Formats: sequence, structure tokens, C-alpha cells
Amino acid sequence: MSGAGDVVLQAEQVERRFGGLVALTGVDLKITRGEIFGLVGPNGSGKTTLTNAITGFYPPQKGRITLEGQDITGMAPHAVARRGVARTFQNLALFNGMTVLDNILLGRHVHMQPGVLRTALYPWLARPQEIAHRRVVEETIDFMQLQSVRDDLVDTIPIGLKKRVELARALVAEPRFLILDEPMAGMNQEEKEYMARFVLDARDERGVTVLLIEHHMDIITGICDRMLVLSYGEVIDTGIPKEVVKNPRVIEAYLGGARVEG
Repeated sequence: MSGAGDVVLQAEQVERRFGGLVALTGVDLKITRGEIFGLVGPNGSGKTTLTNAITGFYPPQKGRITLEGQDITGMAPHAVARRGVARTFQNLALFNGMTVLDNILLGRHVHMQPGVLRTALYPWLARPQEIAHRRVVEETIDFMQLQSVRDDLVDTIPIGLKKRVELARALVAEPRFLILDEPMAGMNQEEKEYMARFVLDARDERGVTVLLIEHHMDIITGICDRMLVLSYGEVIDTGIPKEVVKNPRVIEAYLGGARVEG
């Protein structure tokens, strides 16, 4: 691993259009190793489009995206994932009818090596790998404090726990770069504080660099090292959160004219 301050993700002059709609234009972004980087903006500002461009779902039509110095512009989503990128989604993408444990196990798929030979020689080839995957999953369940619901169906647990399950599923992929798309949506204040602690611990204890998309500005100013604000697909400011939120353009575009203190 390179030293602190290395660029993990960089976007240069990224543009994405959908027909006549300009979703992103001229977006520059640089995230360094070990950062929790906030991405904010009003609905429709291009936040999810940018993350989809990074992860390969909607490649940019112009510009360039690099991950640890490697060009990933237009790379397929599974190939981006294999390079150490994991994400959660704005709308929960859990599998109802499956347990918490089974949902988290699915996050290990990027490391699995299925095959006819491995199945035929299960005791010698596949079983040791399965045990290793289980070990990572069980450790992550402990890390996310999900032991009490590990065998529950995900559709029977509260939304705050569902969000933790989705974060756990991303973490078992052992990513170096993690994209969290509104991980605290629908949570009460106590649940938000728990999730913020888990995000900080993922960075501090697991060395994960985080891109955090979030509407709760108190979370952005509380845990993010830097942030970027989008409006109508353009960057209107970037920098240290407590300074950016004082920008009149940010107040107007994102906060509707309400001033943020602190």
C-alpha cells in the first residue's frame, strides 16, 4: 500500500448526457487514500450519475476516470469491482426472503472461484475456500454488531439494521475504495450516529477510502475530510466541509438559503 496522500480516485472533465439532458459536465474530482470524501447536492444534481460513471454502469462520454493510477473509464462494473471498489445503493438492494448472513455472504462473490473441478474436489479445493469466506463474513458481522440478527430474514428487521447489513455486504468484499450512496436515509438520530461510527471505523481499522453521498449535512461536516457540491451536473464548490457550507452558492443550491452554522 502506498503512503497517505496518494490519489485513489480521480475524475477529469467528466461529462455524461442522456439524450438532450446534461447530467454531468466538466466534473473534476480527486480523492486521496484514507479520506472520507463527501458528495452532496440537491436531487437531480448528478451525484448518482457520477457514482455510476465511476463504477461502470453509465460510462462518461467525455473525460477520464482513474483508480490508483489505472484508467477505468468505460470499464465494466464487474471489472471495476475486482479492482477493489464496492458500493451500497440509495435504495436498499438486499434480497428479501434470505437471512442477514446469506445476504452478507453474497458480498464475497467477487473473491469466489467456482468451477467444475473445484466442485468435484470439494473437500480439497472448495471447502477450504468456503471456510475462509465464512471467516471474513463472521468477522464482519461482529464488526457491524449484527450478531443478534444474523439468522433473521432481512425483510423482518428495521431499516437501520438493513442499512448496516448492506454496509456489511460491501465490506466483506474487502474493498480499498467504498462508495456509500445515502447510507443514513430513513434513519433516526441515534441510528445515524451508529452508522457514522461504523463508517469512521471502516476507514480507521480497515484502511478503506470512502466516497460518501449524503443529504444530512451534519454528517458531512462531522466525519468528512473534504467534500464536493454538485448542482445541475456542475461542481459549484469543493474543499473542507465547514468552509464549503458557508459558500453562498452552496447555501442557495443545496440548503435553499438556510445558513449552516459550525
